Order: sequence, then C-alpha cells, then structure tokens
Amino acid sequence: MAEQAVKAGIIGCGAISGIYLTNAKRFAAFDITAVADTRLEAAKARAEEHQVPKACGVEELLADPEIEIVINLTPHRFHGPVGLQAVQAGKSVYNEKPFAVRREEGQRMIESAAQKGVRTGAAPDTFFGGVWQTARKLIDDGAIGRPVGAFACLHAFKAPPPAPPKAESGEYLSFYKTDFFTFGVTWSFDRGPYYLHALIHLLGPVRRVTGSTAKVWPQVEVQTHFAGVLDFANGAVGTLVITSDVHATGLPHIEIYGTEGSLRCIDPNGFGGPPLLLRRAQDKELTPVECPFGYNGNSRGVGIADMAAAIRSGRPHRASGEMGYHVIDIIHALHEASAEGRHVELESTCPQPAPLPPGLAEWTID
Repeated sequence: MAEQAVKAGIIGCGAISGIYLTNAKRFAAFDITAVADTRLEAAKARAEEHQVPKACGVEELLADPEIEIVINLTPHRFHGPVGLQAVQAGKSVYNEKPFAVRREEGQRMIESAAQKGVRTGAAPDTFFGGVWQTARKLIDDGAIGRPVGAFACLHAFKAPPPAPPKAESGEYLSFYKTDFFTFGVTWSFDRGPYYLHALIHLLGPVRRVTGSTAKVWPQVEVQTHFAGVLDFANGAVGTLVITSDVHATGLPHIEIYGTEGSLRCIDPNGFGGPPLLLRRAQDKELTPVECPFGYNGNSRGVGIADMAAAIRSGRPHRASGEMGYHVIDIIHALHEASAEGRHVELESTCPQPAPLPPGLAEWTID
C-alpha cells in the first residue's frame, strides 16, 4: 500500500512559488494544500491559478494541524525568522536558499527542530539533477581517481546605478535596502548556495576556509567580489570565485580534479546536461558521459519530495538543514577570512547527501 502523501503549505507567493506549485502535482510524495502570504490577494491568486484548496494568512497556515511541511519562499531576510516560526509550530520546514542570512538564525532553527522532533531542509535541490548524480557516480566509482581539487566560478555582472537614487524623504530607495546590494543577498548568498551544494554533494563537507573579498561600488555597503579557498574534509582543495563585478569570459562553472582524470559540470543553477570527463590514460579531450539518471529539466521541489518520503520512511533526507547551514557558514567564513586575514576553521559540518539510485523513474524518489 502506497504511503499517504505528506501535506505541505507554502509561505511566500512570489514568482518562485509558481514552479514549486507546478512541480508538486507531479510528485506523489507530497501535496500542497495551502498557500499563505502577508498579501492575502497574492495567496488567493496563486491558489486559484494552481487549484490549491486554501489561501490564507501565515498564522492560519502555521496553525493548520494537517500541514506537516512548510515551504518557506519568503525573501532572504525572512528565511530564518519564518523558518523558526514553522518549526516552533511543530512543522518541518524547507527553506528556499539561503537557509538563513545569519548563523544564529540557522542554529536556532536546527536546535528547535531537534527539540520538536521535526526536520529542516534547504534549497537548492539542483544537485538531485541528472548531471550532478552522474558526476557523483563517476567520482564514487573512481573514474577520476582520488579527488584532489575543485574549481567553481560564478561570473554574473550586476552593477548598481552610477549614483544612489533618493526618495523624497532623503532615504535610499528600497533597491539599496532590500534587494541585491544588501548583506544576505548578493551573489554570495543568492547563487553561491547552488555552487556550494553541488560541491558538497560531490566532495562532502568543508573543514576550513580562507579568501579575500572586495567592495567594488562606492554607493553600496556590501562585499560583492569573493575569491576563496575551500579545504574539504576529504583532503581536496577547492578554488571558489563568486562575483557580480566582472564580465564573464566563459570559464567553466565547476570542475573536479582527480589523480586519474577530471570532470567538468554545468552551471549548478540547472539540473540536466551531460558532465564532461577526461581520463588521464585514455582521453585526449573532455568527452560527454551518458546520464543514467532522471531530473534533467527544471525539477525544483524534488528536495521537498525527498524530505516527505524520508519523513514517512524514517531515513535521512538529502537537502538537509545541516547542509544548508554549512553553506551559510562557509559564506560567512569567506567574509571573516578576508576581514581578519586568517584561515577560518569551520565549526559546522554536514553529511554528504546520499546519491540517487540509477534508473529511478522521473518524479519519484527513493
């Protein structure tokens, strides 16, 4: 007899909620039965568009005894506070990336979840994608020998206006207060988790971080250029560049280097596309590797399906809150290493997510 689907609710009915609601209908592991937003009209519009039974306020959703998982799609700065509210209401919570902006917020979520007997999880779940599962299998099967290094590069130019605009009150417009050029957003917190989740999936957790950061634009107050070194617990050493200050020249997004070969992977914001493999003894150039895994299109929500299936079976889920917290710990460590001129030994760690089994049917999870 099939397990009963876990009932889930969304808090935050902005643009990203659309793909979660669309894909939820494809998974048997969970059903989205309510959507909530501080703007009730936004919740009602999403519910009507996707035939969700209930649109309501946040407090009403959190009080619903049938909802087991809260999917937190609020703006970055609310991921920690809203996630903690959900946990304290006795719900498991799956946060969009980043898991939280501040370390203490992430720690409180995880500690409270342990006390309540619920789970925490965090996007991105792109590492479930076919390209990443294929790359993981190649590494685990020894195709590149012992992993010794990694390279990750995010070049995505984004500049503020040349002079900070002012509102009539004399305050900066909300663009500078809540959007991209704000601590807890920038590419480090917004797209950095895609790269770090992929690297942790492939190589496991990081033990030490060093690096330098730069604030390029005088009209903003946050660091926007990051060059870091990641020492992984397995002995591999990674180089990480995250910047919105340069124009991309086509450098590879992620490469993994081993004693017997190398792997090149796609932009980790995506799920599908073949990894490229070069084996020292056999290949003269990188060649595509056939992918035996599903999830090669936009499959956002697979991490929630995995959490739901894990709740029913009692196994660990892959896109864990511990992994999400480890990622923000790394990002904070990059800031600190530069500001303080030192290596930062990480206090956090996380399990390397279990790989998916080859041949798993699309929109199923195991």
